[in-house]
Amino acid sequence: MTGTFHHRQELLRREAEVQLRDRPLPSWQKRVLHRFAAERDNGWYPLLNQFAPHTPRQRPDLVLVGRMGVLVVLLREAEPDWEDSRAAFVWTAELLAGASIGSGMLSESVLRAVVVHPIEHTGRKGRSTDHLAITEDELDRLLKRGERILTSDEALALARHLDSRTFDLTPIMWNSQRIPRQRGSVPEVLQEPVAPSTRRPFRDWRYFLDDAQLGAVRRSYSGPAQISGPAGTGKTTLALHRLAYLARRGDGKLLCTSPLPWVAARAAVRFDQMAPELAGQIEFSSLHAWARDLLAGRGRAAEVDEREVRRAFDAVWSRDVVLHGLRNSREYWRDEIDRVIKGRGISSFDVYRTVSRKGRGGQLPSDFRSHAWRFYCEYERELSERGVFDHNDVLKRALAELERRPLPRQYTGVVVDEAQELTLTGLRLAHAISGAGPDQLLLVGDGQQQVLAGGWRLSEAGISLHGRGEALRNDYRNRAMVLERAGQVEAINRFDEGPSLPLSAALPVRSGGKVVEWHGRDQERALLGALLALDDDSSAAVITETDAAADHWLRVLREAGVAARPLAAWDGRDTTDILVGTCLHAKGAEFRSVFLPLEPAPPPDSLEDRETHQRRRLTAMTRAQDHLWLAHPSTP
Repeated sequence: MTGTFHHRQELLRREAEVQLRDRPLPSWQKRVLHRFAAERDNGWYPLLNQFAPHTPRQRPDLVLVGRMGVLVVLLREAEPDWEDSRAAFVWTAELLAGASIGSGMLSESVLRAVVVHPIEHTGRKGRSTDHLAITEDELDRLLKRGERILTSDEALALARHLDSRTFDLTPIMWNSQRIPRQRGSVPEVLQEPVAPSTRRPFRDWRYFLDDAQLGAVRRSYSGPAQISGPAGTGKTTLALHRLAYLARRGDGKLLCTSPLPWVAARAAVRFDQMAPELAGQIEFSSLHAWARDLLAGRGRAAEVDEREVRRAFDAVWSRDVVLHGLRNSREYWRDEIDRVIKGRGISSFDVYRTVSRKGRGGQLPSDFRSHAWRFYCEYERELSERGVFDHNDVLKRALAELERRPLPRQYTGVVVDEAQELTLTGLRLAHAISGAGPDQLLLVGDGQQQVLAGGWRLSEAGISLHGRGEALRNDYRNRAMVLERAGQVEAINRFDEGPSLPLSAALPVRSGGKVVEWHGRDQERALLGALLALDDDSSAAVITETDAAADHWLRVLREAGVAARPLAAWDGRDTTDILVGTCLHAKGAEFRSVFLPLEPAPPPDSLEDRETHQRRRLTAMTRAQDHLWLAHPSTP
C-alpha cells in the first residue's frame, strides 16, 4: 500500500513537470510546485500566479486551497518587506470576501500568509506578525499539520471561486469543471444563501460569520460606531474579527477594552485562538488597568487600595442616619456615588441637584439629594485623610492626564465590549483614547444585559453615531428552547440610544435544547444530582445574583467532592471544573449547561431593583447553550 501511494505521488510530480515545463521558473520554485501538485489527491488545489516568476511583489506567487484553509504563498529568495506579504494577504482576502460555503461566510481567519525560501536560505524563519517563513524542505508543516477547517467539497468550491474572480490565478493540476462564465462573477454555489448549520452554535466562530456580521466587520465607519444585539448574537465575535481585519490593513496598535477586567482577559484568549499571529498588534486590557498603566507610566499615583476605600465608605455609612431612613441599603448609596456622582464626573451640588439620574429608577427628591451630596463629600474627606483614591478617581485622573498631554500616537482603533456597563467618565476616557476619526471607536453592548447601576447618553460624552450602528439578530449560542425561556424574562433596556432588539426578537439558529424547571425543598441535592448526570465533556456553570450565594454554592460543590472553581478567576480556557460565580462574572462566557439556583434575597425596594434583577437573570440564563436548569420556590 505504501509503495502504491508513493508511485501515485511520483506520477503526479511528473505530470506537474510536463504542465510547468514551459514556465521559466527557478528550479527550486519548480520543486515546490511539484510538491504542491503531488498533494492533489489529498484535497489541495494550487492556483499559480500567471506572471510567475515575475509576480508583482505585492501579489502571491501561489494560492493553495485545502481542508486546512487557504495558504497565500510567496516564493522568495530573500525575506520580503512586511508590506508585501500583508498586501498579498489582503489581495487574496478581497477575492474571497463574501464567499459562502453553506455554513456561513468565510472570514479572513481562514487564510494564512506563507513565505517559502529555497533550502539554502539562512535568514529568519518561523512565525512573524505577517507570515510564516519556511524553506522548501519544510513543506510538510503546511500540508500535513494543522486543524481541518473545510470539507473537501468546500475546499474545491473555494478554489473554483478564486479561479472565477481573477485572471491572475490559474489552476495547476486540477480542472475547475465549472460552466463557462465571465470572469469576475461569483459561482452560483457561493451565491445561494444557505442556513447555517444547526448542529453547533456555529460552524466555527473563528472562520465563519453570517452576512450581517461580516458586513459589519468590513464596513468603513466615518466616526464612532455601535454594535448591539441580544445575547448570543455574536457581538464579541464580530468585534474580534473586526480587530483582526483592521490589524491586517494597518501597522498601528489596536485596543480591546471593557469596564469588566475578566471580559477583556477572555477576549484575549479567544483572539489568540483565532489569529495568534496578530496578537502583538492588539492590546487587551480593562479600562481601569489601562488608566493605571497610563498614570504609572507618567509618574503619577495609580494603585487603588480597595480595603482602605471600603473602610472609608463604611466609616461614613456608620455615621449616617438620614440616608438609612430613606433607603437602608449600603450598596444603593455606594452605587449613587460610584455610578452617578463620581461616575458622571459631577463636581458641584448645583449640577447634581438637577442632573438626570439615568438608569437609577425614580427621581431622588431635592432634599434627599442634598443629604446624598453631603454623604459624598464626607466620603471624599475620608479618602483624603487616608491618602487613598478609588477606581473612579483613576479614570478621572487618566482623563485629565490625556487632556493635559494626549497620547503621542493614537490607537488606530479601540473596541469597548460590554459598553453598557461603562460610567460616563469611563465612556469619555474611551473616547479620549480612541479619538473621533473613522473606524477608531466601536462600542459593543446590549442594554438588556446591563447589570450595573446608572446610565448615560452618548451626547454627554461628545459622541454622535449619526446612524453608524448595527443590530444583530441571529442567535448562535442558545438552542431554541433555551432562547424561548430566556426571552420570557421582562428585562427592560435602559441603555443609550442606538439600534437594539430585545432577546424575544432574536432568531435561534439551533433547534432543540433542554430547560428544567425544578420545584422542591432540597435544592442542594437536586442541583448536585443534575450536575453529576451531565456528560463528562459538558462545560457547566452555577450562576448566582450575589457574591454570597456564589460563595455558598462553591462550598457546597467542593464539600460534595465536585471539582469547582470561582468564575471570577477563570480566563476562558477549556476546563472540566464546574465554574461558580455571579451573573456579572459570567459576562464574556458561555457554557453547555447553566444552573440558576434559588437564592434568598430581600424583596425589591423599587422598580429599579426589579428591573436590575430581571436583567441579571436574563444575563445568567443566556449563558446556556444547550441546557438550562432553573430552581423555583416549592409550591405547597
